[in-house]
Amino acid sequence: MRRYLLAVLFGTGCYHPSAPAGAPCNSLGECPSGLTCIDDLCQVPGTLVVDAAIDACPAVSCLGNDLAGCGSRMTCALGCADGDATIPAHCMELVPSNGITAGLLAGATADVGGVDLHFDSDTGEITRGGVQFRAAGTGVIGGIGFSKIDQMGVFTAHSFDVAPIVVTLDDWDLDGTNAIVLFAATTIQVRGIIDGGGNGQQGGPSGADGGTTGSTGPTCRGKAGLWQAAGFGEGGGGGGGRTAGAAGAPSNLATFGAGGPSCSGNPTTIPLRGGNGGGAGGVDTATSPDTVHGGDGGGAGGAIALVAMESITITGSVGAPGAGGRTSANGDGGGGGGGGGAVLIESPVVTISGDLTANGGGGAGPSVDNGSDGHVTDSSAAGAGTYMTVSGGKGGTGSVPPTNGSTYSDVPVTTARGGGGGGAAGRTEIKARSRTTTGATLSPSPALNDVMLR
Repeated sequence: MRRYLLAVLFGTGCYHPSAPAGAPCNSLGECPSGLTCIDDLCQVPGTLVVDAAIDACPAVSCLGNDLAGCGSRMTCALGCADGDATIPAHCMELVPSNGITAGLLAGATADVGGVDLHFDSDTGEITRGGVQFRAAGTGVIGGIGFSKIDQMGVFTAHSFDVAPIVVTLDDWDLDGTNAIVLFAATTIQVRGIIDGGGNGQQGGPSGADGGTTGSTGPTCRGKAGLWQAAGFGEGGGGGGGRTAGAAGAPSNLATFGAGGPSCSGNPTTIPLRGGNGGGAGGVDTATSPDTVHGGDGGGAGGAIALVAMESITITGSVGAPGAGGRTSANGDGGGGGGGGGAVLIESPVVTISGDLTANGGGGAGPSVDNGSDGHVTDSSAAGAGTYMTVSGGKGGTGSVPPTNGSTYSDVPVTTARGGGGGGAAGRTEIKARSRTTTGATLSPSPALNDVMLR
């Protein structure tokens, strides 16, 4: 007889790729721990076995949100889908976006938790406190899967649990040129901090680096401040994002590094990509303005997706902020702040009472002082670098756009140099069937969409 084995996602133990289901029961009708003998086979408790032969029990079918057949009936948490010629009726389950599939969870049995984890989106390596936690490489290693899909590094596990931080270095930090996806077969809890932001001139995972030359670079990066004359360095523009980045300050020659344009007015995180870096500051003296520069632009926030088949709960913080613009001590213009990145939260049930942020970085001062990184745990604007009471621009948040840099002039005026502009905020999105955000800090405000079920 032909059998269809239907794994019911909710109310039946959920999808567990670790269970060796399907093996015959022993002579006493016993199975390994966690499995039950159903129709002579070891199965996850609650598995429904449907005999399609003529002399078997009636075919399984949907009765409202209940899946019924063979004398059994159970309620599907996400609804029941009628069958067709190729597949029987079944309880619906999450279909992740961005090309992620449930098949990636096969063999990913680990429950990944604790503090101070570092994820590399290019190699798949995970370290804890500098000690290897998962070796580099694709496939499943130590119960944790890794694959690359459409410029994303996808880490899979049975569950993820980010523990509360005790010291600053206890957060989970993310790195690499690819965006990072943490994909769980069951649940994700964030009680501590996940930081996918830019770091100095370097962008977060998939985020663009800040400018280091007088050239303009990618379209949405802040424009570089160019050399004007000895003692007259412009400020670099802030990286663009949900809005345009702010302008770097002009020198007394009345030119400036323009902020990067708005490149993500649509807040969707599909495809999942990081933000845009700030432009470099101009030098106060140079013979080749395209190769010599002032302070580096801040790196952009990266791109993070948390995806779970059951639920996601965030009482801590998940952020992808832009880094602050850099400065130099010799009077060159300050670098622009990096734009915020992108954060996607996707699960049938999402509960957030913590922080979900993608704020922009602050612009550097016209000398000496770097801009501050965008904030992960609140919605206040990143501070700008300051020199002699003159500063760069503040970073953008969900409610406040980035601000322009200021110009410092000597008295009597013999030199003038500009601070970098602030970077714009990036994008956040929550895809869920049921969502609760009471008490949450959301900066910028997320796009709210339903998940796809099948």
